Amino acid sequence: MRATKDCAYPDCEACQHPDCIMSETDITALLKRRRRQEDPEAYRQKQRDYRSRIKATLPHCDGCESCVLVRKEKQDGYRRLCIADMRLIEQKVANSPQWCRKRGQNGT
Repeated sequence: MRATKDCAYPDCEACQHPDCIMSETDITALLKRRRRQEDPEAYRQKQRDYRSRIKATLPHCDGCESCVLVRKEKQDGYRRLCIADMRLIEQKVANSPQWCRKRGQNGT
């Protein structure tokens, strides 16, 4: 039986079920959801801080010795090429691509 989201925990005496249908992970998720609902802006700020911290630790292709700029033939401009993997890097990539070897070295 699946636990409901409106459990009475920690007031278990008010529960309608004879035995608790919530597992420990369900209760943890319930308490986390209640904390988020109390202060949603604090939760959003926590997400923003986490994303910026992760973004700062990721390697950038601009500072990588394995990447070089290659001139485009048909248009003006350059593309970035990873010499180690011999792969072109998309222009829209802000940090290193997911397949970059250095990305795994930072623990992400």
